[in-house]
Amino acid sequence: MHCRPTTSVVGALLLLCLAAIRLDAAPFPADSPEHQALTAATDALGDPAFALREDYWNGELTTSTGRAVKLQFFKRNVYSLFFGVAPSELPPGASLHLNIFDSANEEVAAASGKPGEAAVALTFENTIKSGSFLVLMRVDVPPGPLAAADIPAVLFYGWK
Repeated sequence: MHCRPTTSVVGALLLLCLAAIRLDAAPFPADSPEHQALTAATDALGDPAFALREDYWNGELTTSTGRAVKLQFFKRNVYSLFFGVAPSELPPGASLHLNIFDSANEEVAAASGKPGEAAVALTFENTIKSGSFLVLMRVDVPPGPLAAADIPAVLFYGWK
C-alpha cells in the first residue's frame, strides 16, 4: 500500500524547513509573529506552484497608525500575503487588517481577522497592471487603556 502525504502534512514540513533555513537553524518560537504568519501560510506553502519570498518585512507597528510598505506586483500573478503579530503583545479584542492599494490610491484587496487572532492572510490576483502597490497593516483595538501599543509584527508574501 502506498500513502501520499496530505497537503497539510506537506505544508507543515515546508514550514519547518523554512524555519530551519535561518542562520541559527532554530524554529521560530510559538509566540513570535513569524510563527503566526507562517502558520497562516501553511496551505500556500503546500502548493508547489507557490513561491514564498525569502526576505520579509518585520518590525513594530503602532495600534494608532499601523504600517505601510510598498511592494512590486506583476500583472497576472496571484499574490498571497501573511501578516502576523506576537500573540502575547496583542491587546484583548484586537483585530488585524490587511489592505492593498494601487497607484491611484484605490483599495484593490482587503482581509480582516477575527478579534484575538494573531495572523491574517490575503490573496490578491493582480489583473490591474504591473507596478507598485501599497500594503497597509493595522491592528484595531477596542477603546481603553491598551488602545495605544507597539506590537512586533511581520509580513511574508509570495506568488504563483
